[in-house]
Amino acid sequence: MSWLASQQDFGAQTLCDKINALAVHAASESLDPDTHAQYAINRGDTFSRVKRTLGHWLLQGLEAPDNIDSVLDELIKNLVKIKPNRSYPRNFTRKPHLSPAYKTGV
Repeated sequence: MSWLASQQDFGAQTLCDKINALAVHAASESLDPDTHAQYAINRGDTFSRVKRTLGHWLLQGLEAPDNIDSVLDELIKNLVKIKPNRSYPRNFTRKPHLSPAYKTGV
């Protein structure tokens, strides 16, 4: 990958992440206060939808807000129930084999 390609890739990822954060914030702001306490926006679904429509938004120009509103409405329809105290410690186990980087010489 060339230097220019890596810069463009980094810029595109940063732009997509920022737009994703704005979409989650905008969708969260339009939730009812009662719903907001029990449900949250699905960030994985948001990233998937933003990634699919980002090119269209950039090419549409002034017509993009209509499309953005429809995506935000879809995000609000696909909420995830908040489950308190769902944090569990990870169970770390050793792999039965060494990493391929540690191959023994013949």
